[in-house]
Amino acid sequence: MIDFLNSKKIFYTSITIIATILVCVALYMEGTGGGGDSTFHYQYSKFALQHPENFFDHWAKPVFTMLAFPFTFMGFKGIMIFNILMSLIACIYTYKTLQTFNTKNSQWIAIILYSITLYVTVTLSGLTEPLSAAMLMLSIYLIVKNKNILGVSIISFLPFVRSEGLIILGVFFIYLFLSKKIKFIPFLAIGHAIMSVIGSFYYHDLLWVFNKIPYAHLGSVYGKGTWYHFLEQLFFQMGFVEYSLFILGGIFMINFLFKNNAKTHFFNEKLWLIYGCFMAFFIAHSCFWALGIFNSMGLSRVFVFVMPLMAMIVLDGFNYIELLTLKLNIKLANFTKYTIILLLLIFPFLNSPASYKIPENFELESTQKVVKNSVIPYLKMYHPNKTVIISDVGISFFLNIDPFDKKSCKMYYDISDFNLIDSNQVIIWDNWFSPVEYATPFEKLAKCNTLKMDTTFNYTDKKGREVQYAVFSKK
Repeated sequence: MIDFLNSKKIFYTSITIIATILVCVALYMEGTGGGGDSTFHYQYSKFALQHPENFFDHWAKPVFTMLAFPFTFMGFKGIMIFNILMSLIACIYTYKTLQTFNTKNSQWIAIILYSITLYVTVTLSGLTEPLSAAMLMLSIYLIVKNKNILGVSIISFLPFVRSEGLIILGVFFIYLFLSKKIKFIPFLAIGHAIMSVIGSFYYHDLLWVFNKIPYAHLGSVYGKGTWYHFLEQLFFQMGFVEYSLFILGGIFMINFLFKNNAKTHFFNEKLWLIYGCFMAFFIAHSCFWALGIFNSMGLSRVFVFVMPLMAMIVLDGFNYIELLTLKLNIKLANFTKYTIILLLLIFPFLNSPASYKIPENFELESTQKVVKNSVIPYLKMYHPNKTVIISDVGISFFLNIDPFDKKSCKMYYDISDFNLIDSNQVIIWDNWFSPVEYATPFEKLAKCNTLKMDTTFNYTDKKGREVQYAVFSKK
């Protein structure tokens, strides 16, 4: 019994069980772990060999595309397997980092991390967050182990997986400067230097890594929200137990920082690399959404990027409770510890906002269901082999066509005047992407003299959200 409770055995047993469950769910689930972004990242990777420019698309994220595209030969399930691997790597290096810090109870970190349902649902997708989390934790581990050149070099490529990687680079810059590792600061530029040179053969612009950033403008078509939006959303994503431990972990760090030798603690690795990276990320996204800048949508899923850091903060809260209860009674401390672990395992399956919504979390989204079950069969029956003009890239995904081949698919921005389409083209309008992303309300197409509306598809999902699609063709 005592041997079984060995730290490594608990961690590697739990991570093996989790990995097995994730692969089984990925193979049998119908959903894509997200809507258009998830499937579009997959398409960018899948068709990268036919369209080499995809490897240097800033929205698709070049490093993600380069690493993920071999897995797309297995279809969408392949990119899900890729993200499962990245998610597991992030967790393993989180554990290894905790071991290096000599953090108590580090064996429970996999349970803490995978008890956050959002981390699991985004893992089972084609999104970029799992890779960014893996790179972040690998880099932190290498730096903590004094393998600074390799660690800093890897983190330098992070902006080419998620744009917020620039925020993390800023924190690393401050850390390297304050910890008197100034000689490693130039390695933060390696990623931009290499990608600039490689991509310049396509863009003919060495500064494309800056000039092509799709979010580099002070505005957003998605509006803006409150300053406390993410503080509130993290509660709904983590649940009461984990969120409480998370807040307690923050209190623990503040207490640790100012209790004794504040100046010494101020420069420590854990403060900057764990708490510093998370706080910079949190503050930045809170500002983006509250100010309505950089096309922020206020999406909670972006925090999967730093979720391993959040799990480490939760563990600090967990250890803080154990420390307090140990002062009272060792039996009480053990009872409290294992009760919390049990609650973390159970909570994702309770009826709460932070729990899994089964089967919804693993099914197609409502818009995807309408596309797959209604729009696609209609197009195949009445408009076979026509060029589709779309705002929702999910249509190309379910049609199983190359969205970058202008002979089979065009986006709204490819069309200067909808009146000029020919009989071999068909337009599909939807009530989200068309008006929001492309400023094309239904009336704009309805008033085109050369177009006729063939049919519409209307659906109201369980949340009361209306889903609408309309098909237009030449009169």
